[in-house]
Formats: sequence, C-alpha cells, structure tokens
Amino acid sequence: MDSAVLIPLEDAVPAAAQEDPRSESYTEASSEAISLALALQQAQEWTPQILSLALASLGDIDLPAPAAPPRDANVLSVLPTLYWVQGLDQAGLLKAADTVAALWSSGAITVSLLDRGQALQGYWKKRRERLTADERTHLLGLVFDARDFEPAMRRLCDALIALADNAGRHDIREEVGLQQAASVLLDLCGSRLEGAPTMAAADLFAQTRAAVDLLSARALQTAFAVRDFYSLIELGDRAAGRPMGRARRLAERAQAGAAVLRWLAVAAARQFAIDPRAAELQTLMGDAQRWLLNSDTGPALPEPGHEFGRFATAG
Repeated sequence: MDSAVLIPLEDAVPAAAQEDPRSESYTEASSEAISLALALQQAQEWTPQILSLALASLGDIDLPAPAAPPRDANVLSVLPTLYWVQGLDQAGLLKAADTVAALWSSGAITVSLLDRGQALQGYWKKRRERLTADERTHLLGLVFDARDFEPAMRRLCDALIALADNAGRHDIREEVGLQQAASVLLDLCGSRLEGAPTMAAADLFAQTRAAVDLLSARALQTAFAVRDFYSLIELGDRAAGRPMGRARRLAERAQAGAAVLRWLAVAAARQFAIDPRAAELQTLMGDAQRWLLNSDTGPALPEPGHEFGRFATAG
C-alpha cells in the first residue's frame, strides 16, 4: 500500500460490519455469509480469553521471583484468528471485496443495497490504509510458512485424531506424542508472531470481517449472476478457468485450523493435558479431521488482477 498505516479496530470496520449478523439489516444476506460472520464475531473474543486463561494458570505469584507464562500469552493469543485471516485471504475473500468495491465505485455495477452502497464506498476509500495482497502474503507467510508450518500442523492433527480410538481412556504413548507435536508447532509459531504480525492482527481480522459483510448481500450475487457467497468469491477462478469449489474448502479448512490453534494456545498453559472423556475433545478431533480433509486444495491463487472485470454483470 502507499503508506503502511494500521487503523484502529473501530475505524477499520464499516458500520454494517459492526452489526450483529442476526440483525434486521442482514435479512437479504447469504446464509453462508451469515454463518461465517457469526463465527468470526465469536472468534473476536478468543484473544482476551486465551490471555485470561494463560494469566490465570500462573496461580499465586511470590515476589521477587514472579512466575511467568512459558510463552508470551499476548503473542499466542492472536495465533488462531491470524491463521483464520490467512486462510480466508488465500480463499480470495479480501481480493474479491477489493474488486467488488472497485467496480461499484467505478459505476461498473449498479445494484440496490440496503445501505445504498455506503459500505462499499467506504471500503474502497480506505484501500490505501490497508495492507496490499503482496504485503499480507509476506506478513502472514512469516508465521505460517507452508514449508514447515503445514507438516507441523498435520502432525498435530494426526496426533489429535489418534485419540479417537481410546474410548475415553488415557493412552500415555499417544498423549505424549500429542504433547510433543503441540510443543513443536507452538514454538514454531510463537517465535514468528513477535513484532509486525502481532501488531497487525487486530486490523487484519477487522478487515476480514468487513469483507465478509460487504460480499454477503444477495443482491451482489444476483448482479454477478452467481448462486451463493462462495461463488462470488470465486469469480476470479472461473475467469481464469480454474475448478470451482476451492474457496469453500479453504474457508472450511481455515475455520477448522483456527479451532485447533485456539486449543493449542489455551492448552499451552497446562502443558497440553487432555481429558479423554471431555466433549470438547470430540469437537477438537472433528476440527482436526476437517482440516486434514480440506488440505488438498490445489495451488495457491495467483495474486492480483481483477478477473471479475471479465464478466458481464446482471441488471
């Protein structure tokens, strides 16, 4: 971007993006977009929850030698949402929002929206205050470098799924393997989150939520002659002749991976101990399985280029 300015959360999100996704103004929104917006809204509480749990795990502090978290809780608290942002960015969400906002501002599309296009106009006007696609790719790639993050994440998910056959009983061998896999991944990510990634996390998450809200209107789907939220994101794929369905898989993978990483950040304070009878463990194993099942998503999308412009819009 022209000047790398990170704007505060309350300024980064258009008014529509700060509303409850169940509010009246969302009656014309895609159900898939509403589900994603609700999940992201709930995830906004993850960072303070992780930090609170990490600090609570310290117990009483005896001065002058206070206890300290094994890792910086402030840094680890942004890990799951930052991963979710990266996954949705790879799915093409932010690129699609930029392109649709640009087309709206240029007059290339005309569609009746509840806010008369104010959110689209505002999103486009703030484009130079946001990180560019290349900058986002570089920043997030510092933390989630596929060369070592992906194998480490896969080992953790495999270790979680291995617990499924234990019928609610402890298995020392598998639990030690889980602890080792979790420690390796957490150390890998924790060492890379310091600095710019952590500082940018709140802004990137806010921009992602804003992008979901911008593209949620069914009227926009009609204008581009697509049937749902993810098809709107994938217009660039269609223009380039790539198979459809990739955006949905990447979005589902990002959400499942964020849930696994949330457990990772929270469980670090208790050395990754598990309760084999806990219902939460069953949910966690399901998230790990979904991450693995959606991992074969094909090559990454090529960056910029407004392929949307190659489509005639309806209306």
